[in-house]
Amino acid sequence: MIVYSQWIVIIGFTLLTTLPLLYAILRLTSVTDLTIFQALTNFFADDDTISALKFTLLEATFSTAFTLLLGVPVAWYLGRYRWRRIRLLRALLSIPFVTPSIVVAMGFMMLIDPGGLLDSVGIDLRLETGIIGKLAALTGWSNPGHFIALIAAHVWFNLSLVMRFLEPTIATMDRTWEEQIRFLPAGRTGFGRVKHLWFPLLAPAALCASCLCFIFSFSSFALVKWLTPNQDNLETLMAKSGGSAGIYNYRIDTSEVVLSTSLVQLLILSVAIVLTARIQKKHSSIHSIVAENSHQNRDSVGNKFAIMTITSATCFALLPLALVGISSLRIRNPRTNDYYYSTEAWIEAWQGNYSATAIPEAMYNSLIYCIFTLIIALPLGYMISSAIARLEAENKPKTAQIVEFSSMIPLALSAVMIGLGILIGVLQLAPSMFSWMIIPAIPHIIITTPFVVRIMLPAIRSLEPEYQEQAALLGLSPLRTWWHSRIALLRAPMVVSGALTMAFSLGEFGASWILVRSGSWDSLSVLVDQLMGKPKFDPLIQPMAMAAATTLMILTFVLFLIAERFRNVDEGSGF
Repeated sequence: MIVYSQWIVIIGFTLLTTLPLLYAILRLTSVTDLTIFQALTNFFADDDTISALKFTLLEATFSTAFTLLLGVPVAWYLGRYRWRRIRLLRALLSIPFVTPSIVVAMGFMMLIDPGGLLDSVGIDLRLETGIIGKLAALTGWSNPGHFIALIAAHVWFNLSLVMRFLEPTIATMDRTWEEQIRFLPAGRTGFGRVKHLWFPLLAPAALCASCLCFIFSFSSFALVKWLTPNQDNLETLMAKSGGSAGIYNYRIDTSEVVLSTSLVQLLILSVAIVLTARIQKKHSSIHSIVAENSHQNRDSVGNKFAIMTITSATCFALLPLALVGISSLRIRNPRTNDYYYSTEAWIEAWQGNYSATAIPEAMYNSLIYCIFTLIIALPLGYMISSAIARLEAENKPKTAQIVEFSSMIPLALSAVMIGLGILIGVLQLAPSMFSWMIIPAIPHIIITTPFVVRIMLPAIRSLEPEYQEQAALLGLSPLRTWWHSRIALLRAPMVVSGALTMAFSLGEFGASWILVRSGSWDSLSVLVDQLMGKPKFDPLIQPMAMAAATTLMILTFVLFLIAERFRNVDEGSGF
């Protein structure tokens, strides 16, 4: 019975994931009268799409490289030394990954704003004057300031990914291994120890983090939309064309762009997902071996460079968020161009005088979406993870890999394309469903379930089958056996999965941006975007957008702190 239920869930989730995409592709091929092969051919014949692809590959590659460059030292020092209040330190360094992308965009917008922190020290990334302007003139590089700001934001967003994969292995490794290798010829030099000890242990974790960094940077939407307004990646190119795509006999060119671009993005990210799944399995095996032999003997005190690295990383993690909160209170005087601090913007945003939706209403909508997402995504992710672990235990690795890949498909899909597919499907099949408030939660379920699987799967794999056998020998009912031998042991990862699912749902922007513009229920992330898109003649507009972003940020942090509360202090920073 359990096996049948698992397969029903797997097939149902796969259909939920793929049907919107397939429906959107079929609609677009019908509108454009192109085959998939013709659409791909047209993509590589169009200068705009080729330019977007080059920019996407460039920014994703640079983002991944710099994230590793900065993240590895942070993970190394965090895992190697003992730190006071380690739980708080990990939480602060992990905050960026769960911060909604629209909030990240606003934080970096305030960082590079004219008259802002960077501009005050002569680094103008927004208007690109001064040293940045000279760099552009000298190299012929168009908008270098925007690109630098985007890479910095991606590094900030993905830094905790590197830490979460590397730090647990470093923290739990038995230090006697390092002492023992020093007595061997291959380990007498620092390079030899890196080559024969640290690289084999940490390379799978670093590669897995790199793949995920690449995926998230490649499919970035809000950050590219706001930080590089003069340059599109594949996601923003689809979003700009998505408003008129799929309509017969109207702007066929936009339908062609969305069709061809979504196919190219799907192909590239599918390869990245397959590599990630394979590398993460190897990383899980290595980490299990390390954790099994762990003596938890970290070096006692960090050196000055370690303290400086961790302190700098923590300040970097908190700076953009602090600027969002400060900017919600900082208002420009239009007569003198000076700034003063007031709660006026909060009052106006809370009352909704400048927008169709007030903060309380948008917050209510966002909470409804994330609660509904939690109710569906958490059981889905648990059952899919259980099925994968069962297939591996039954020595069916190929089937397990297929199921695991199918659960990761949403990471290879464009959030914009998911939203567009649902939008077209609902309009075509049941327009009356737009009166159903839960419609925007559907893409949230699709997008967040893979994260539940990624968190739950290693935990389920580590469960000993003897626990279930012992519970059965005690004469417990099947339900109580399942509860005591599985759920009781998975409480922490389930709470972490649930809290992060709600946090990711609160911050989801791409699909919501497509759907709620056609519906009646703005979320907080969409409200921030709408306010920031208004003309800035009124000095309250930007602080109001920051007030909405601050509200979203606080909600996300509360959920994240709940997740961290249930994480074992000896578990490290791993997912």
